[in-house]
Amino acid sequence: MKNIIISDIHSNVDALLAVVKEIAGKEFPISRILIAGDIVGYGASPNECCDVVRFLLYGRKAVEVTKINEIAAQPYLDSHQQHDLYHALLALEKKGLAIGGNHDREAAGEPSLTSEMNPVALAAINWTKGVLTKENLKFLRGLSLRMKFGKEGFEIVHSTPSYPRGYEYVRNAGVLKYTTLWSPVTFGGHTHRPSAYIYTRETRTVNASVLVPADNYDMRLMLIEKESTNKVESFAIDSSKDWKYYVNVGSVGQPRDGNPHACYVIFDSTEKHLEFKRVSYNAEAASKRITEAKLPKELSERVLKGV
Repeated sequence: MKNIIISDIHSNVDALLAVVKEIAGKEFPISRILIAGDIVGYGASPNECCDVVRFLLYGRKAVEVTKINEIAAQPYLDSHQQHDLYHALLALEKKGLAIGGNHDREAAGEPSLTSEMNPVALAAINWTKGVLTKENLKFLRGLSLRMKFGKEGFEIVHSTPSYPRGYEYVRNAGVLKYTTLWSPVTFGGHTHRPSAYIYTRETRTVNASVLVPADNYDMRLMLIEKESTNKVESFAIDSSKDWKYYVNVGSVGQPRDGNPHACYVIFDSTEKHLEFKRVSYNAEAASKRITEAKLPKELSERVLKGV
């Protein structure tokens, strides 16, 4: 099955729409779009992002096509581009499955993790709470924190299987180890940095777009990503070995690896092959929305720089 996996949309509708158009234009037909949490937070378009995601999950019974057409009619697109985007959204109707992340739970008023959020993130969450529609608030509250595809040997989670909305993974990469991964392949996000790691029972090696050789591994890995010169953008999952893989699919709406382009991953669960992808989008429009919403200035700058 051909799965598109995305994460950390963070209320950036411009990035999300660019990814949708890319998927429908270049990756179709696909089996599923899997969304690994943090649909909202940071950005200025939480309702538009929730509406698009709900349409991908439930179709026009949840979100009317007139609303989808309205979202597709972005002013920086010409009429032909708007038409193509609208039909790209229609082509992906009911192709989606989603879980929640820590920002989604915070925005929905779930048990608080705000003490662990920095002031910028907390300010954005408080703003988001004030603008979410009742439908989207209910949607966010209903999202599970993990989703397992046992027959295909993988699962999606926002952070880690044992603490799916927590900050352990960001602060200490040591929590990721063979024994704390519950499936042969785990897809997550949370750090906004695309990367992938191979775990064995004894040692750890690495393979992905951000590679960290086992001999460079340290407990601060997620805070200071060390890059290898041996980078790859795609690789095969070796099912013949007793390995476990953790794949961070990066961020659609707020990448933090120095590349502002939106991220997504293609995973063929039949062929066991994985590929990282990047998509350029109108980051200036996303930045302007943040400024106009009077959200922290830092957020308007980050989408432009990918930091």
